[in-house]
Amino acid sequence: MPTADSEVRTVLEEWAEATRLGRRDEILKHHSANLVIFDVLPPMMYAGAEAYKCSWDEWQPGTQGEAVFNLENLTITAGSDVAFAHSFIRCGGTLPDGTTFQDLVRATFCLRKVDGSWLVEHQHVSKPYVNS
Repeated sequence: MPTADSEVRTVLEEWAEATRLGRRDEILKHHSANLVIFDVLPPMMYAGAEAYKCSWDEWQPGTQGEAVFNLENLTITAGSDVAFAHSFIRCGGTLPDGTTFQDLVRATFCLRKVDGSWLVEHQHVSKPYVNS
């Protein structure tokens, strides 16, 4: 029988895979419709899944082939109906002009079990500001 930790890991790995493969209809499959997302890019806060979806074309780069979007050092703490997790996300890819890019951001996820399924209620992606 799967543990709460393994169920949450599956939810987050499926999210990362859908993002990596550009499967837009699956990216928010395990996210609450009323979630709040704090993100790296403006507007920095999205209230609801629909608001987040509407922003994708503005910031998600079109890459050639499979993009890089990997959860690294994913750590999960899960109870019977709430869980939180954190990880780094290594993202990148090759742009249509052949230029490659890569970045490392950090992410925190808060999940709640609703009717037997884990849903992301809050997602926070950030990158440290480096003053140069």
